[in-house]
Amino acid sequence: MKSSGSTSEQSRIYNERIILHLVRQHPDISRVSIAEQTGLSAQTISVITSSLLERELLYTSGKVTGRRGQPSIKLSINAQGAYGLGINVDRDHISAALLDFSGKCVLLLERKVSFPSESLAKRVAQDLIEEVKATLGENWKKVQGIGLARPDYMDAWLDSLVTDSSQRGQLHELKKALEYWQSDAFEKWLADVTGVACFCAIDAVAAATSELLLAKDTPQRDFFYLFVSTACGGSAVTNGECYFGSSGKAGSFGLIPTATGKHGKWILEALSLSSLRRFLIAHDVDLVSFEEALQKSSDAIWKEVPYSSLIDQWSTEVALEVQPALTSVVALYDPKVILIGGRLPEPVLSSLIHHIETSQKEQGLLPFPAVQIAQSSYTAGVLGAAVLPLYETFAPQRNVLLVHSKDT
Repeated sequence: MKSSGSTSEQSRIYNERIILHLVRQHPDISRVSIAEQTGLSAQTISVITSSLLERELLYTSGKVTGRRGQPSIKLSINAQGAYGLGINVDRDHISAALLDFSGKCVLLLERKVSFPSESLAKRVAQDLIEEVKATLGENWKKVQGIGLARPDYMDAWLDSLVTDSSQRGQLHELKKALEYWQSDAFEKWLADVTGVACFCAIDAVAAATSELLLAKDTPQRDFFYLFVSTACGGSAVTNGECYFGSSGKAGSFGLIPTATGKHGKWILEALSLSSLRRFLIAHDVDLVSFEEALQKSSDAIWKEVPYSSLIDQWSTEVALEVQPALTSVVALYDPKVILIGGRLPEPVLSSLIHHIETSQKEQGLLPFPAVQIAQSSYTAGVLGAAVLPLYETFAPQRNVLLVHSKDT
């Protein structure tokens, strides 16, 4: 039997996070406006904001004029007050991002890898961390923690996800090397090597968290996030918080079977960069030339290259493969919007969204929500990792208020 409640200290921490979140959303806000929007007493707000100013998490950005009495100060987030460092380990890259307290990306680094072993991941991560330390200098002490975002089941489905011909001949040895990722050893190593707490999340969850904290527009509070990389995953967000379920696996979109199995038995095989690469190889497309074409920013140039019809075909087929699963997501979660982020090139992603919406209109019975590109999109994984320390330390979450007794 468990009971829950809150202590005065937990309430203070929660109120502090509510105020920080409000100031983040409304720069130059006054204490009077904070009181109006939170219902907290003037004394409580004064005590908390004075503490935040002293800790340099906020700064005074001016004074409110035109009111009776003593002018009220304006409060804003101090961008240099805290930092979040993130490491994203994926099957085809390892990247790092440094966010300041305003959510601005100060540094973004990436190294291409292919299904990294323990030794390779540590070597690359160490180099990235040293570069971050050199950038921050004395401000390294303001790093609140290091976030780790990585896919689950790194050593599974290799026959579908590995497209490199040299690696495909050694899948057994590769699988043995990747078993390292079944444990939390890398997470512990990151904490040891940096001297700060490590916050770990599945890449799809980290990406959804970045959308909650970093979205430039007013963030959605009820959405389903599809994270597409070498494989894919999902995360359900309800009332502004990620929903994990009883065992932490809620939202595992990639583990749902596909409609026909044409591009793989599981959605993580079909809706993925690996699927796209397999499809292009089967149609005699040189992947290097394809990726070079994608680097060109002009839509006119993109239309000139002979890839558009293949992308359209792949998108049509994959949209049909995931159609029943997306219908189930809408039926079970009722999201306001479905966001897609990750590493699919934008022309491919736009085509996929078009065909997803078309297939749902033709075959779905329920009203289908809008499907949109996530705001952080291509860098969602690593930005999500960097958000984790800031989110866990400063974002208002209901569980901050809970005190759980031991089972009796």
